[in-house]
Amino acid sequence: MRKLLALLSTVLFLLSACQKAETPPPTTTKSSGVDSAAIYQDWAYREMLSNTLNQAENYAYRSVMLSKDSAMEKSSMILLCYIYYRQGKQEQLQMLMQTISPENYADVMDVQWQVEQAKTNHERQQYVIAIILLLLLFGIVCYWYIHKMRAQADMYQQRIDKVRQELFNRGSNLPQSNTLSIDEAKRGIDVLFAIINDQNISQMGKEEEQAVIKALPLLDATLAKLLAKASSPLTPKETYFCIMEYYGKNDHQKAQSFCCSEQAIRSTKSRLNKKIDLSILRLE
Repeated sequence: MRKLLALLSTVLFLLSACQKAETPPPTTTKSSGVDSAAIYQDWAYREMLSNTLNQAENYAYRSVMLSKDSAMEKSSMILLCYIYYRQGKQEQLQMLMQTISPENYADVMDVQWQVEQAKTNHERQQYVIAIILLLLLFGIVCYWYIHKMRAQADMYQQRIDKVRQELFNRGSNLPQSNTLSIDEAKRGIDVLFAIINDQNISQMGKEEEQAVIKALPLLDATLAKLLAKASSPLTPKETYFCIMEYYGKNDHQKAQSFCCSEQAIRSTKSRLNKKIDLSILRLE
Protein backbone atom coordinates (compact mmCIF):
# COMPACT_ATOMS: atom_id res chain seq x y z
CA MET A 1 0.00 0.00 0.00
CA ARG A 2 2.81 2.44 0.84
CA LYS A 3 4.54 1.68 -2.46
CA LEU A 4 1.35 2.43 -4.39
CA LEU A 5 0.84 5.69 -2.53
CA ALA A 6 4.44 6.68 -3.23
CA LEU A 7 3.95 5.80 -6.90
CA LEU A 8 0.76 7.86 -7.05
CA SER A 9 2.51 10.85 -5.46
CA THR A 10 5.36 10.56 -7.97
CA VAL A 11 2.97 10.43 -10.91
CA LEU A 12 1.04 13.44 -9.64
CA PHE A 13 4.29 15.36 -9.20
CA LEU A 14 5.45 14.50 -12.72
CA LEU A 15 2.08 15.43 -14.21
CA SER A 16 2.15 18.74 -12.37
CA ALA A 17 5.69 19.38 -13.55
CA CYS A 18 4.69 18.55 -17.11
CA GLN A 19 1.82 21.00 -16.94
CA LYS A 20 4.07 23.74 -15.63
CA ALA A 21 6.69 23.03 -18.25
CA GLU A 22 4.15 22.81 -21.06
CA THR A 23 5.40 24.76 -24.05
CA PRO A 24 3.00 27.04 -25.92
CA PRO A 25 1.98 26.22 -29.51
CA PRO A 26 4.38 27.25 -32.26
CA THR A 27 4.05 30.71 -33.78
CA THR A 28 3.17 31.36 -37.38
CA THR A 29 6.72 32.42 -38.18
CA LYS A 30 9.57 30.76 -36.31
CA SER A 31 12.16 33.04 -34.74
CA SER A 32 15.85 32.36 -34.86
CA GLY A 33 17.27 31.95 -31.37
CA VAL A 34 15.62 32.57 -28.06
CA ASP A 35 15.21 36.24 -27.08
CA SER A 36 12.91 38.29 -24.90
CA ALA A 37 10.36 38.76 -27.67
CA ALA A 38 10.06 35.01 -28.22
CA ILE A 39 9.67 34.44 -24.48
CA TYR A 40 6.89 37.02 -24.19
CA GLN A 41 5.22 35.55 -27.26
CA ASP A 42 5.25 32.10 -25.70
CA TRP A 43 3.82 33.52 -22.49
CA ALA A 44 1.07 35.20 -24.49
CA TYR A 45 0.12 31.86 -26.02
CA ARG A 46 0.11 30.28 -22.58
CA GLU A 47 -2.23 32.95 -21.18
CA MET A 48 -4.58 32.53 -24.15
CA LEU A 49 -4.90 28.85 -23.33
CA SER A 50 -5.87 29.88 -19.81
CA ASN A 51 -8.37 32.46 -21.21
CA THR A 52 -6.59 35.32 -19.42
CA LEU A 53 -6.72 37.58 -22.47
CA ASN A 54 -5.67 40.77 -20.70
CA GLN A 55 -2.41 39.22 -19.58
CA ALA A 56 -1.97 37.66 -23.02
CA GLU A 57 -2.44 41.11 -24.59
CA ASN A 58 0.23 42.54 -22.30
CA TYR A 59 2.74 39.81 -23.21
CA ALA A 60 1.98 40.04 -26.94
CA TYR A 61 2.42 43.82 -26.87
CA ARG A 62 5.79 43.44 -25.14
CA SER A 63 6.80 40.86 -27.72
CA VAL A 64 6.03 43.36 -30.50
CA MET A 65 8.01 46.09 -28.78
CA LEU A 66 11.02 43.84 -28.10
CA SER A 67 11.15 42.19 -31.53
CA LYS A 68 14.57 42.47 -33.15
CA ASP A 69 13.60 41.25 -36.61
CA SER A 70 10.66 41.69 -38.92
CA ALA A 71 9.59 38.04 -38.78
CA MET A 72 9.22 38.08 -34.99
CA GLU A 73 7.51 41.47 -35.13
CA LYS A 74 5.03 40.27 -37.76
CA SER A 75 4.17 37.07 -35.85
CA SER A 76 3.74 39.02 -32.61
CA MET A 77 1.48 41.58 -34.31
CA ILE A 78 -0.62 38.78 -35.83
CA LEU A 79 -0.92 37.26 -32.39
CA LEU A 80 -1.94 40.63 -30.93
CA CYS A 81 -4.57 41.01 -33.67
CA TYR A 82 -6.10 37.72 -32.71
CA ILE A 83 -6.13 38.71 -29.04
CA TYR A 84 -7.94 41.98 -29.90
CA TYR A 85 -10.39 39.92 -31.95
CA ARG A 86 -11.04 37.64 -28.99
CA GLN A 87 -11.46 40.62 -26.66
CA GLY A 88 -13.86 42.37 -29.02
CA LYS A 89 -11.65 45.46 -29.27
CA GLN A 90 -12.64 46.39 -32.81
CA GLU A 91 -10.97 49.80 -32.83
CA GLN A 92 -7.55 48.50 -31.78
CA LEU A 93 -7.97 45.56 -34.17
CA GLN A 94 -8.67 47.81 -37.17
CA MET A 95 -5.76 50.10 -36.36
CA LEU A 96 -3.37 47.16 -36.03
CA MET A 97 -4.68 45.44 -39.17
CA GLN A 98 -3.82 48.55 -41.18
CA THR A 99 -0.15 48.03 -40.33
CA ILE A 100 -0.23 44.46 -41.66
CA SER A 101 -0.17 43.66 -45.35
CA PRO A 102 -3.40 42.08 -46.72
CA GLU A 103 -1.63 38.82 -47.61
CA ASN A 104 -1.00 38.28 -43.87
CA TYR A 105 -4.68 38.52 -42.92
CA ALA A 106 -5.02 34.78 -43.32
CA ASP A 107 -2.29 34.31 -40.73
CA VAL A 108 -4.64 35.72 -38.10
CA MET A 109 -7.03 32.86 -38.80
CA ASP A 110 -4.08 30.46 -38.64
CA VAL A 111 -3.37 31.72 -35.14
CA GLN A 112 -6.98 31.04 -34.23
CA TRP A 113 -6.69 27.51 -35.61
CA GLN A 114 -3.45 26.94 -33.70
CA VAL A 115 -4.96 28.18 -30.46
CA GLU A 116 -8.08 26.05 -30.87
CA GLN A 117 -5.93 23.03 -31.69
CA ALA A 118 -3.78 23.69 -28.64
CA LYS A 119 -6.91 23.97 -26.47
CA THR A 120 -8.17 20.68 -27.84
CA ASN A 121 -4.84 19.02 -27.10
CA HIS A 122 -4.83 20.57 -23.65
CA GLU A 123 -8.32 19.25 -22.92
CA ARG A 124 -7.31 15.83 -24.17
CA GLN A 125 -4.30 15.94 -21.92
CA GLN A 126 -6.54 16.78 -18.98
CA TYR A 127 -8.79 13.85 -19.84
CA VAL A 128 -5.78 11.55 -20.08
CA ILE A 129 -4.53 12.77 -16.71
CA ALA A 130 -7.97 12.23 -15.18
CA ILE A 131 -8.16 8.72 -16.64
CA ILE A 132 -4.67 7.90 -15.36
CA LEU A 133 -5.59 9.14 -11.89
CA LEU A 134 -8.81 7.12 -11.93
CA LEU A 135 -6.91 4.02 -13.02
CA LEU A 136 -4.36 4.55 -10.27
CA LEU A 137 -7.14 5.04 -7.73
CA PHE A 138 -8.88 1.92 -9.02
CA GLY A 139 -5.61 0.00 -8.78
CA ILE A 140 -5.08 1.15 -5.20
CA VAL A 141 -8.63 0.16 -4.24
CA CYS A 142 -8.22 -3.23 -5.93
CA TYR A 143 -4.88 -3.80 -4.19
CA TRP A 144 -6.39 -2.84 -0.84
CA TYR A 145 -9.39 -5.11 -1.41
CA ILE A 146 -7.23 -8.05 -2.50
CA HIS A 147 -4.88 -7.51 0.45
CA LYS A 148 -7.85 -7.39 2.82
CA MET A 149 -9.40 -10.54 1.32
CA ARG A 150 -6.08 -12.37 1.56
CA ALA A 151 -5.71 -11.31 5.19
CA GLN A 152 -9.22 -12.58 5.94
CA ALA A 153 -8.53 -15.79 4.03
CA ASP A 154 -5.34 -16.33 6.05
CA MET A 155 -7.24 -15.67 9.27
CA TYR A 156 -10.00 -18.11 8.32
CA GLN A 157 -7.40 -20.68 7.24
CA GLN A 158 -5.68 -20.37 10.61
CA ARG A 159 -9.01 -20.88 12.36
CA ILE A 160 -9.76 -23.90 10.18
CA ASP A 161 -6.32 -25.35 10.89
CA LYS A 162 -6.82 -24.75 14.62
CA VAL A 163 -10.24 -26.43 14.63
CA ARG A 164 -8.89 -29.26 12.50
CA GLN A 165 -6.01 -29.78 14.94
CA GLU A 166 -8.43 -29.77 17.88
CA LEU A 167 -10.63 -32.33 16.14
CA PHE A 168 -7.57 -34.42 15.36
CA ASN A 169 -6.43 -34.28 18.99
CA ARG A 170 -9.89 -35.25 20.18
CA GLY A 171 -10.08 -37.99 17.59
CA SER A 172 -6.77 -39.43 18.73
CA ASN A 173 -8.21 -39.73 22.23
CA LEU A 174 -11.26 -41.60 21.01
CA PRO A 175 -11.21 -45.39 21.06
CA GLN A 176 -10.10 -46.98 17.85
CA SER A 177 -13.22 -48.75 16.79
CA ASN A 178 -12.90 -51.96 14.87
CA THR A 179 -15.02 -52.76 11.93
CA LEU A 180 -17.49 -55.26 13.28
CA SER A 181 -20.23 -57.13 11.61
CA ILE A 182 -23.60 -57.31 13.28
CA ASP A 183 -23.04 -60.94 14.25
CA GLU A 184 -19.63 -60.21 15.81
CA ALA A 185 -20.99 -57.25 17.77
CA LYS A 186 -23.93 -59.32 19.00
CA ARG A 187 -21.66 -62.16 20.07
CA GLY A 188 -19.33 -59.80 21.95
CA ILE A 189 -22.28 -58.20 23.74
CA ASP A 190 -23.63 -61.64 24.69
CA VAL A 191 -20.27 -62.68 26.16
CA LEU A 192 -19.95 -59.45 28.15
CA PHE A 193 -23.54 -59.81 29.36
CA ALA A 194 -22.82 -63.35 30.58
CA ILE A 195 -19.70 -62.21 32.44
CA ILE A 196 -21.41 -59.28 34.15
CA ASN A 197 -24.48 -61.30 35.17
CA ASP A 198 -22.51 -64.15 36.81
CA GLN A 199 -23.46 -66.74 34.22
CA ASN A 200 -21.44 -69.90 33.60
CA ILE A 201 -18.48 -68.96 31.41
CA SER A 202 -16.31 -72.00 32.09
CA GLN A 203 -16.84 -73.28 28.54
CA MET A 204 -15.98 -69.99 26.84
CA GLY A 205 -12.67 -69.99 25.01
CA LYS A 206 -10.60 -68.06 22.50
CA GLU A 207 -13.41 -67.22 20.09
CA GLU A 208 -15.56 -65.69 22.80
CA GLU A 209 -12.55 -63.77 24.10
CA GLN A 210 -11.85 -62.31 20.63
CA ALA A 211 -15.52 -61.37 20.26
CA VAL A 212 -15.64 -59.46 23.53
CA ILE A 213 -12.23 -57.81 22.89
CA LYS A 214 -13.47 -56.48 19.52
CA ALA A 215 -16.71 -55.20 21.03
CA LEU A 216 -15.19 -53.57 24.13
CA PRO A 217 -13.94 -50.36 22.40
CA LEU A 218 -17.53 -49.66 21.43
CA LEU A 219 -19.07 -50.77 24.72
CA ASP A 220 -16.50 -49.60 27.29
CA ALA A 221 -13.48 -47.77 25.89
CA THR A 222 -11.86 -47.35 29.32
CA LEU A 223 -11.85 -51.08 30.00
CA ALA A 224 -10.47 -51.76 26.52
CA LYS A 225 -7.55 -49.38 27.18
CA LEU A 226 -6.82 -50.98 30.55
CA LEU A 227 -6.70 -54.46 29.07
CA ALA A 228 -4.31 -53.20 26.40
CA LYS A 229 -1.83 -52.26 29.15
CA ALA A 230 -1.05 -55.91 29.93
CA SER A 231 2.68 -56.63 29.70
CA SER A 232 2.05 -59.94 27.92
CA PRO A 233 -0.93 -61.49 26.12
CA LEU A 234 -3.76 -62.59 28.37
CA THR A 235 -5.41 -65.97 28.20
CA PRO A 236 -9.20 -66.08 27.71
CA LYS A 237 -9.71 -66.93 31.39
CA GLU A 238 -7.45 -64.03 32.45
CA THR A 239 -9.35 -61.65 30.17
CA TYR A 240 -12.66 -62.69 31.71
CA PHE A 241 -11.12 -62.38 35.17
CA CYS A 242 -10.03 -58.78 34.45
CA ILE A 243 -13.51 -57.91 33.23
CA MET A 244 -15.01 -59.31 36.43
CA GLU A 245 -12.47 -57.40 38.50
CA TYR A 246 -13.35 -54.20 36.65
CA TYR A 247 -17.06 -54.64 37.35
CA GLY A 248 -16.44 -55.31 41.06
CA LYS A 249 -17.05 -59.05 41.26
CA ASN A 250 -15.77 -60.78 44.41
CA ASP A 251 -13.92 -64.08 44.54
CA HIS A 252 -17.08 -66.05 45.28
CA GLN A 253 -18.86 -64.65 42.21
CA LYS A 254 -15.82 -65.32 40.07
CA ALA A 255 -15.54 -68.91 41.31
CA GLN A 256 -19.22 -69.46 40.59
CA SER A 257 -18.89 -68.18 37.02
CA PHE A 258 -15.73 -70.23 36.32
CA CYS A 259 -17.12 -73.29 38.16
CA CYS A 260 -14.00 -73.57 40.30
CA SER A 261 -12.88 -73.02 43.89
CA GLU A 262 -12.02 -69.69 45.41
CA GLN A 263 -8.47 -70.99 45.95
CA ALA A 264 -8.14 -71.36 42.17
CA ILE A 265 -9.41 -67.80 41.78
CA ARG A 266 -6.75 -66.52 44.19
CA SER A 267 -4.06 -68.44 42.30
CA THR A 268 -5.25 -66.90 39.04
CA LYS A 269 -5.19 -63.45 40.63
CA SER A 270 -1.63 -63.93 41.88
CA ARG A 271 -0.46 -65.09 38.46
CA LEU A 272 -2.35 -62.31 36.68
CA ASN A 273 -0.76 -59.57 38.80
CA LYS A 274 2.51 -60.29 37.00
CA LYS A 275 0.93 -59.30 33.68
CA ILE A 276 -1.32 -56.40 34.65
CA ASP A 277 -1.84 -54.24 37.71
CA LEU A 278 -5.27 -55.31 38.94
CA SER A 279 -5.43 -52.33 41.29
CA ILE A 280 -6.06 -49.98 38.38
CA LEU A 281 -9.04 -52.10 37.42
CA ARG A 282 -10.51 -51.87 40.89
CA LEU A 283 -9.92 -48.11 41.01
CA GLU A 284 -11.82 -47.67 37.81
